[in-house]
Amino acid sequence: MSDPTDPVEAWLGADVELMPPPPGQFARVRRRARRRRAARALSATAGAAAVVAAAVIVPQVVSGLPGHGNPANVGGTSSPPHTRAPRHHTASPSPRRSPATRPAKVPPGASLASPGAQAAAAGFRPTSVTFIGGYTGAVLGRPGTGCSPAACTAVAATHDYGTGWTAIGAPAAGAPDGSSGVSQIRFLNQDYGWAYGPALYATADGGARWHQVTGLPGRVIDLSTVNGAALAVVATCSGSGAAYASGCTSFALYRTTAGTGRWHRVAGAAGAGAAAPGGLQLAGSGPSYLLAGGLLFSGQVTGGAWHRVAVAAGGPPCLGGANGHGPELIAPDGGLLYLACDATGRAGSLALYSSGDGGKDWQRDGAIPARGTARSLAAIPGGAVLLATTSGIYYSPDATNWRPAGLSGTAPPGGFSFVGMTLIAQGVAVPARSSLGEIYITQDGGSSWSPERIG
Repeated sequence: MSDPTDPVEAWLGADVELMPPPPGQFARVRRRARRRRAARALSATAGAAAVVAAAVIVPQVVSGLPGHGNPANVGGTSSPPHTRAPRHHTASPSPRRSPATRPAKVPPGASLASPGAQAAAAGFRPTSVTFIGGYTGAVLGRPGTGCSPAACTAVAATHDYGTGWTAIGAPAAGAPDGSSGVSQIRFLNQDYGWAYGPALYATADGGARWHQVTGLPGRVIDLSTVNGAALAVVATCSGSGAAYASGCTSFALYRTTAGTGRWHRVAGAAGAGAAAPGGLQLAGSGPSYLLAGGLLFSGQVTGGAWHRVAVAAGGPPCLGGANGHGPELIAPDGGLLYLACDATGRAGSLALYSSGDGGKDWQRDGAIPARGTARSLAAIPGGAVLLATTSGIYYSPDATNWRPAGLSGTAPPGGFSFVGMTLIAQGVAVPARSSLGEIYITQDGGSSWSPERIG
């Protein structure tokens, strides 16, 4: 029999009273849970691949919107595994040249999943960038020298968010010229990708091999990927040379499932009028959007018909089929849809609007005091918004108050053609002048940016 006076026995048999958590702990747990739920929702919004891309600048189309790439999709909350030292930018750097008369061929099998060790083409001139996760992405562009007009496209891959680049396979296409050539790139994952604008090429092995896709009734001026699918805006346009997205008179949305190679027209998302690169916004869950011809369309990526959104009376003046005089840019951040609208063409008339019901009702958030012509709009969960212009990058932490974003060194001449976030803290921007041979990176949610050279 145990001794009832044994202190150890008494301690073991005593009731245990749990200590209360520190003050505020429950609130902190709830906030963290909300952030985790938001991250999962944002990851679904971006789908299997958090993708951003930017295209070469094309002359203004009917709506006044110059060509630019796909809007930013936020795919997570992680940060790069290292910190880069800022690099100073000069106004007119000279691209590095290769002593060879032609760019070296990429070794067979070099792809996004297995890029090999060959450096990116010397003097690489990036026109488009795409990311499929926290660190893995690719740029499409032109070699600095030594290629034929019919096959002058290069692709490079990174696995450390732009610090290092290696060459991978590229489509046998030249620069945009009317209905031929490519200028943009999208990858769904490490296998499936597309190069387009205005022709269309596809790869099923991470870029090691590409083939041209034919049969679509027009020029592919926009394309985005998510949840195992790719959607493309196909337009009838008359623009020549690099102005492939100008003079467009009709547009239609097409869809394909990765691996099938078949494209089908999406019912309910077509019309007459102009369509411009950048108007297609896809979400992995919830509604996706297409802004074209002054009209807003909405639907699901997974299938089914889309529909025209009935904008309530008193909405933004650049919606409803009446093309404005200036840029019309949209960017979703999950619950809200933002619209940068200029319906007058006068200096200082650009304004930001937001909608919480899929584009039916809008409120005016205020004027955007940005210099230059607006080129690209991006939204960050929590209320922050970014705008790229021919002057620079502008940042608003609350969609109301704006300031120029910090740039390492002098702003690139001509400003930027695209800005977008791939993660909540990380994003990329593409200078309008591809000959600079670099893209810009942010690691603090768009507040400051520094250049990263390709090759």
